[in-house]
Amino acid sequence: MLVFLLHISISFMVLGISLIPAQIVEVKKSSVLKNTVGLSGLLGIMLVGTGIYIGGGESLQPYFYITFIVQLLILCFFIILYSLYKKSGYSTFINIFCIFLAALSHFMYGYYIVASFLY
Repeated sequence: MLVFLLHISISFMVLGISLIPAQIVEVKKSSVLKNTVGLSGLLGIMLVGTGIYIGGGESLQPYFYITFIVQLLILCFFIILYSLYKKSGYSTFINIFCIFLAALSHFMYGYYIVASFLY
């Protein structure tokens, strides 16, 4: 039961992390950044769908905990970035860091999917 709850929690955290940058990233003149954010959201949705279909396991492995903690830390960073965005408005640093965190989250979830498939 705990394995299932961790699996669903990790999947929903990654889905949220994939969709949060669309709320934070603001573009003044370039649409390339908005396209990157949209592609990141689409990639996150596809990763979560694949992870729910393939992932999971029968026993708790260390990669469950590692992925859960990293996704939780990324989600906390997103909350901090969102509060900074609301306070200061448009910032290139916030945009770049937001996309970097989403990419890191996708990388960690990819690791989680591969590890759950192999073990």
